[in-house]
Amino acid sequence: MYREMSAEDHRRVAGLKPGDTPDVLLLVGAFAVHPTGKRFAAYLEEAELLPTFPAYVARWKGLRVALAVCLGGPMAAMHVHTFCGVGVPVVIQLGWFGALQPGIGLGDVVVPRHAERQDGVSDWYLAKGILADATAGLSAAISANLRARAVPVSEHAIFSTPALLAESREVIADWSRHGWEGVDMETAATFAVAKHMGAERAAALIRIDDLVAEEDSIAHELPKERLALLRAREREVVEAVLEVVAGRSGR
Repeated sequence: MYREMSAEDHRRVAGLKPGDTPDVLLLVGAFAVHPTGKRFAAYLEEAELLPTFPAYVARWKGLRVALAVCLGGPMAAMHVHTFCGVGVPVVIQLGWFGALQPGIGLGDVVVPRHAERQDGVSDWYLAKGILADATAGLSAAISANLRARAVPVSEHAIFSTPALLAESREVIADWSRHGWEGVDMETAATFAVAKHMGAERAAALIRIDDLVAEEDSIAHELPKERLALLRAREREVVEAVLEVVAGRSGR
């Protein structure tokens, strides 16, 4: 059935032309899927929306890039499985996280070593007890490149939840006590599927809200200067990530 789909089957689903396999998938976790896709596509070159699949193909200084935006683990898994099924060798999770530890400023970045598998999807791809982890060398290179750009970076593990709006103060306090750096909705699923499919994987997530101090809530509009900081940082993260991928691929 679908689990047995061939590379050509996945290619047809994605609407990719034969021989046009991307070098990397950039997967952005976001609420506003379509506007976010258009914004991130503008950071790339020659971006085109695929005719039959909710993703872009583009280029960046010689790299062939697939770009997709998702909300939650199931949508992330669909993109990662499809593109890795085609043969994409590298998957990078981008997007945002809520801070669970003090001292993490708006726009700071976490490049997590692994994500706690509470996403509801990773169990379909990895056995219990197997880490949904990043590829160590890729992750370390991304952290180093961001630090070279003077971007504050942490490499601590994060928690992936399937139900952001169900988070209570008690739940958030428990996550914080357990030492998770932050929380998102996609990274555990993305890492698990990519690991199952044999792809290299990493994440670079931008701090949007502070869940412990209850600052920069997604329920309130950010001031223009703080929103501008996030927009500048997301472009910087995209460039830093793609520089690393290009360097490792020899392009």
